[in-house]
Amino acid sequence: MPEIKLVYFNVRGLGECARLILRHAKVDFKDEQVTHEQWPEVKPIISKLNLGESGGIFCIFETKTGKLPYLEYDGHLILESNAINRFLAKKHNLAGKDDYEQALVDGIADIQKDFMNAVFPYYGAVMGYAPGNPNELKKEYLDDNLARFLPMYSNFLKESKSGFMAPSGLTWVDFVITEYLTTLLHFDSKILDNHKDLKDYIERVHNVPQLKDYYANRPYSKN
Repeated sequence: MPEIKLVYFNVRGLGECARLILRHAKVDFKDEQVTHEQWPEVKPIISKLNLGESGGIFCIFETKTGKLPYLEYDGHLILESNAINRFLAKKHNLAGKDDYEQALVDGIADIQKDFMNAVFPYYGAVMGYAPGNPNELKKEYLDDNLARFLPMYSNFLKESKSGFMAPSGLTWVDFVITEYLTTLLHFDSKILDNHKDLKDYIERVHNVPQLKDYYANRPYSKN
């Protein structure tokens, strides 16, 4: 069996999809969780060297890129959340049944990334990562983007006829989308009031037999 270590913060965020893939597959892995207090020690360490008149900077990266998550898999380092997700999904039959469905799943994952980036000015202000008053930013960055993106997800569900985003059933993109919607629901519990299909979708994913207990008992369910 390969040695697997996933390194991410002790929150759901961008690392949770990989955790879910591995737990769904019942694969042993080291879930190394970094606290925000520990992060300065794990982050890039930058040392300035005297290289003569030209000067210069020499960087030592504990995290290679200064970002989390990263995955160590059987001696190989894999960076960036969606690359990690795709890699693990292909290993464990959650990538889509064929090349066409995998392309569909990848495309939906890119739509989800667009959604997340579009909402970030509001999300960042709420979390203290970005400037601004969340109440003033909510309509433009949350409400308007919910109106834009949620119907897309509803359409994919309707077209798939499987209850999940892909026609063949559960894939890794279902974890990515439902985790983000769960996070937004913590900010505003009414965002899916007009989208019962998406409420049912989240519940369906949370009731996947291999993950039901994990969803019910994970310690960071609200962040």
